[in-house]
Amino acid sequence: MDVLNVAFENCKFIRATTLSKNMGEFRAIQECDSSATIGYINWNKNWITFMDNMLQMKILQSDTRLLYVPTYIAKLTINSQKHLEWIHNKYTNEGKSTDLPVFNDQSTGIISCGGINIWGLTASSIARRKYLGSPVLESYKFVPNITSLTTEQSIRVTMQVILENTLAYKIKVVELVDDYSAKGGKYLTPVILSVLEDQPLIQPCVKILSKTPLDVTIEVEDKELSSESDCSLVIGTSILGRSEVKKGFILSRESLNFDMSTTNHLPIEVITVHKTETDYLILFQNCPSLKKCIRFPISSSNNFSWVPALKDIIEKKVNDDIVIYSENEPNSGILGLINCLRREPNGQNIRCVFVMDKDTKVQPDNSNYTAQLKKCMAINVFKNGQWGTYRHLLLHECDDVESEHCFANVTVRGDLSSLRWVQGPLRHDQVITPENKLTYIYYAALNFRDIMTALGKIDVDIISQDRKEQECVQGLEFSGRDERGNRLMGIVNTGALSTLVLVDSTLTFKVPDAWSFQEAATVPVVYLTVLYALHTRGNLKHGETILIHSGTGGIGLAAIQLALHHGCTVFTTEMIFKGTKGRGVDMVLNSLAEDKLLASVRCLARGGRFIEIGKFDLANNNQLNLLLFKKNVSFQGVMLDMLFKESPRNKLILSQLMAEGIRSGAIKPLKRTIFKFNEVEQAFRFMASGKHMGKVLIQIRESENQLDSLPSIQKFHCIPRYLCDPDMVYMIIGGLGGFGLELADWLVLRGAKKLVLTSRSGISTGYQNYRIRLWQSYGTIVKISKSDITSRSGCQELIEESQELGPIDAVFNLAVVLNDSIFENQTPDSFNTAFAPKALATQYLDELTRKLCPSLRHFVIFSSVSCGRGNPGQTNYGMANSVMERICENRKRNGFPALTVQWGAVGEVGLVAEMKEESTELAIGGTLQQPISSCLRVLDGFLTQNDEVIVSSMVVAEKQGLGVADNIVDAVINVLGVTNIKTISIHSTMAELGMDSMTAVEIKQILERDFEVILNATEMRTMTLARLKEIQTEKIVNVQGTESNNLNAFGLETILRLIGNESESRLLHKRLDSKVDAKAVAPKLLLFPGIEGFFKVFEPLAVHLNAYTISVQYSYYNLNATVEYTAKSLLPIVVEYITKNQPFTILAYSYGVLIALEVVNLLESKDRLDLFVKITKDVSNITESYKRTLASGLYQRIKALKDYNPSYHKLKSKAKLYKARYESIQGLPEDYGLSQLIENPVEVKTFEGNHASVLTNELLVETINAFISEEH
Repeated sequence: MDVLNVAFENCKFIRATTLSKNMGEFRAIQECDSSATIGYINWNKNWITFMDNMLQMKILQSDTRLLYVPTYIAKLTINSQKHLEWIHNKYTNEGKSTDLPVFNDQSTGIISCGGINIWGLTASSIARRKYLGSPVLESYKFVPNITSLTTEQSIRVTMQVILENTLAYKIKVVELVDDYSAKGGKYLTPVILSVLEDQPLIQPCVKILSKTPLDVTIEVEDKELSSESDCSLVIGTSILGRSEVKKGFILSRESLNFDMSTTNHLPIEVITVHKTETDYLILFQNCPSLKKCIRFPISSSNNFSWVPALKDIIEKKVNDDIVIYSENEPNSGILGLINCLRREPNGQNIRCVFVMDKDTKVQPDNSNYTAQLKKCMAINVFKNGQWGTYRHLLLHECDDVESEHCFANVTVRGDLSSLRWVQGPLRHDQVITPENKLTYIYYAALNFRDIMTALGKIDVDIISQDRKEQECVQGLEFSGRDERGNRLMGIVNTGALSTLVLVDSTLTFKVPDAWSFQEAATVPVVYLTVLYALHTRGNLKHGETILIHSGTGGIGLAAIQLALHHGCTVFTTEMIFKGTKGRGVDMVLNSLAEDKLLASVRCLARGGRFIEIGKFDLANNNQLNLLLFKKNVSFQGVMLDMLFKESPRNKLILSQLMAEGIRSGAIKPLKRTIFKFNEVEQAFRFMASGKHMGKVLIQIRESENQLDSLPSIQKFHCIPRYLCDPDMVYMIIGGLGGFGLELADWLVLRGAKKLVLTSRSGISTGYQNYRIRLWQSYGTIVKISKSDITSRSGCQELIEESQELGPIDAVFNLAVVLNDSIFENQTPDSFNTAFAPKALATQYLDELTRKLCPSLRHFVIFSSVSCGRGNPGQTNYGMANSVMERICENRKRNGFPALTVQWGAVGEVGLVAEMKEESTELAIGGTLQQPISSCLRVLDGFLTQNDEVIVSSMVVAEKQGLGVADNIVDAVINVLGVTNIKTISIHSTMAELGMDSMTAVEIKQILERDFEVILNATEMRTMTLARLKEIQTEKIVNVQGTESNNLNAFGLETILRLIGNESESRLLHKRLDSKVDAKAVAPKLLLFPGIEGFFKVFEPLAVHLNAYTISVQYSYYNLNATVEYTAKSLLPIVVEYITKNQPFTILAYSYGVLIALEVVNLLESKDRLDLFVKITKDVSNITESYKRTLASGLYQRIKALKDYNPSYHKLKSKAKLYKARYESIQGLPEDYGLSQLIENPVEVKTFEGNHASVLTNELLVETINAFISEEH
């Protein structure tokens, strides 16, 4: 092997790339100690990946959760021969594993291993990829069948009832709009569509039947209801008693004076009756045929001896209804059990009766009971004397609270519209350490730093490395009063944009009696910066010359004021050498960057001082030409942030300079613009626009008329935020697990100083030890308990040892033991195993905390969506979670704190994190894993609301279009774990290929959901891959056969409709009307039409867009035009509308995408391009005079399309695919194959409509406008 010795100095990283393949070699750190001074990295003969892992060791020494990349290395040496010989002698020859020791010396900054040495590594934080999934937040509560709800709530409950009873994934809903319908009434199908978007895996088909056109985004057809089949739900007005509908569920809209007794004689079963704000919504179905019914009682507290008997009944009575019931057991877990059981094989005939009221039993002869059973509902709950069900309803945002302390912050990074006042931890009566002083803020000033952090341009670690300060970084200077009423102004590192703040006494200054609070708030930062720069560091003398940049800003104005007061000659940017007769200036106060910085250095006189207060060049480590220093000049960087780390002596000197400046009149208040407390967003936007002169202030509270006055204790409206009491104890059961460690860390950052974590095995990993040591460094006491929480004595022991630290404020139960298997393989032992850490522990903790913890504020239980929505294979787990939910409901009813959270799949920690491959998004049961950071944000809201006992959070995965899904065989073998189909026989049965009971359930769901293939248990076992392929082929042929004539007619009709007249056909481009005036400055949007080639297709869309819209056209007069030729001919037009250094967007439709991609390929070498791809099918109108030309042109375009084969490399531009839900062509990939042409992941979104109508979809318009606003 050839060897090469390498040495580099001053290495800068120009670009970081995320690699999707071979990521394993970039994750080769096998272990390291908790201080990250020594680690072991696997050597795989790949120098690049090995050294990348060495760099990662440096990041492990930082207390951060931000994403860091290396940006600079002072020196790198590689003695490859020495390195390879060392590996050979020490490891290979001795047969040892090649996990090489790497040493990371924090004191010297050297990372070394064998022949590799790295000096002076610098890493910088970068923004993480924005998480696009938005969790659906819901409450889970009992809803009576007869009740009052809002229309949205009623529809949500109704659709959940239907989904629960049909277990279908594809739902067809038809709404009748006829003579019975109220004029101007609200249609329900748009609400249904919105509701079903929140339901995992559900693919709705929603339409309205009406003889008159309607202004709605839903598909409207003029046809009879009798022509519709397989409807899951039919909606109509006064439809009770009509004979149009024979099967399925019917939702009738009745007037508020409707008499329910009139339904008694009808041959229907009324399911729910909801009184809304406008009418009654009555869900019913025609009387279903009743099957033989078998009743089976269960209990959650008898060691599950009923499990074998129930398994036997389910196996043998497949044709009978099995009614599983629970009575006289309010804390029964029957709901979780049935929700999971119904999703397993042979589970469709299982029904549930849960009688929650005490002293009420299931009586077969009771008319109330038999009437409910006749409805044939899957779930029947009797509570508070009423029949109903448990349903998920949207959780409303928490109301604002009143708090003494609140601070301003963005709730969405980078979005100024999300600026809110957030509840903080400070109080007027809390104990303050001697070095700090509690100050009541009257005015807070904005600085450019605040704008940059709010916009996400710089990360919070630039402001503070202390994670406890990073949620409240806005605000640097203020004016206000201390607790004794003294008027103060000053600076803090973080948190001045708040109502209260703790300040360092050495960095506060007395406000002169002649100054108001608003005048004082303009002074601290600018004058301290200038004093620190000009006097402390620059030693400015009387009569010197000084160049000051940005003279109209706060710093510039203050610097000019001080320099003139000292008798200096001031220059601002221009005519330096002319003004100094070629000599240059004695000092430069610089805030400019790059070439302007270098120009400023050249303006220095011999012996001059260059004071850099800007951060751009320092952060980027830009180089200075050393020849500039031949004039004996000095260069100094001045950061006000460093002032907080200065010695008390230097702070005192600055304080004296400030006091002297105020006395002498050198320091004067600056001009200012003032915004009110509730105008914080406007203040940020005003400063971000750069239109301000002087300072921008936010008034926090009104000033008193008297100079000497104690500050009033005032409360402010703000959004609630969960805060911990440092004197209280926080107990986490399962606290050493993945989620438990993250929860503990979150509590510490929220102020917890006393943690008790339980674990059966105690500390078992280095990472657990590392996190505990970190919390202890914050001053937090962490106690690890091994108490057995599955016994009453163990729970009491846990509570007592926790109370040794102080009173308990919150209990969190995160414990879980999974023992998944479909019900036919479950045993009483597997149920006991799942119940012990969840149901039993929660029961004991409930009983004991009621007596032993009088000051308990939160009792929080982590449940799962498998309980509330069901998941096959988890009947024991679902039942255990359901018991905990009933316990919490009972606690809340008795006046004790209680909260249960049904989590969906949680990402980054725990089981799902281990299943997740590299950086892919793993969809589980139609939900995406929710990042742990998102979970904690959601938990914050859950803990600060007091209305709901059971809440739910999950992220619904993007749903595919309604065409035939991708290859059925690939979907099945993926579940079976077969990576290469060539290694197996397609004539083998799935049982022979390794299908077990759990994978059989998953395969059955996929076949039904994605391919509409329904198989029973016997067919599943004998099914072969060859037969599955035949089934899919048959379905595709059937679909194409029934639709081909309609589709062909549709395609020709729409093309003709969108073709323009002959006078327009020779135009190569046209400006279309939009919401933007022709002379206004606005983002540019270039439009590429479909195969018809005319701008007309975009006219309905363009009028709603917030952009300057220009559509190109394709000539019909060049019959030899290929796709590439057309793109080149349009390039000059595109270039004409591009402004240098300004972003622009391309919107391409159908065939036009190919032309647009070719144009992008021609442009990419010039600059960055954001490509916004919009694909559907084709449309247009025709004029008689040039049919022949059109026919020839269209023929040539189709021929060019057939011959077209893209030859360019993958494009680097971003792409989004927005497509119609109802596809004209079946069997296409989800992204239409764009991933083969574009390097970055293609974001796919689906909108209601077909290929033509989607262009008028309001949501599509809103999405395009939002994209334009975001990018420009």
